[in-house]
Amino acid sequence: MSAPEILAPEPRVICVQPLTPQAFAPYGELIAPGVAERAINFGTTRRFDDVAHLDVQAQGGLACVALFRTDASTHLAPYPLRAFERHRLGSQSFIPLGASRCLAVLAGAGERPDESAIVAFIIEPGQGVTLRRGVWHHPLITIGAADVLVIERQSAEEDCEVVMMSTRAQISLHRPGT
Repeated sequence: MSAPEILAPEPRVICVQPLTPQAFAPYGELIAPGVAERAINFGTTRRFDDVAHLDVQAQGGLACVALFRTDASTHLAPYPLRAFERHRLGSQSFIPLGASRCLAVLAGAGERPDESAIVAFIIEPGQGVTLRRGVWHHPLITIGAADVLVIERQSAEEDCEVVMMSTRAQISLHRPGT
């Protein structure tokens, strides 16, 4: 007689929600045109200044603009969650380029990620977000291959704390029944 097989519990499914300024406010802010607008280029272009509030100067940090490129074969739905990270000394902005889309998967700002309160947003083309420093977020997940412009703090000392998840969860792009 063999021992009964122990099945791992099904992962919790977290559905994405619409990315709005109000829904995202606990974690940071959307990068979007604001009220500081003026005409440039002989009136053919509207310029919006101060669309992202960067917080990167703690302990001598500087703003760093980076490009993150992902491969479609490593970013396939459903998206299993593995770990959360946070940056205590600086904010971090994510702006998908072209038709690229990415996810913002967040778990609060306490001493540890709050796995019971995970939320997920799709950052669509033409949108961007800035995470406040200290917000727990999953490492970058893109919907297929993507290029994502990232603005973050750079200094001689790395500012990235990583905590592996203690539960199983995955992201679904569809709400149940849709």
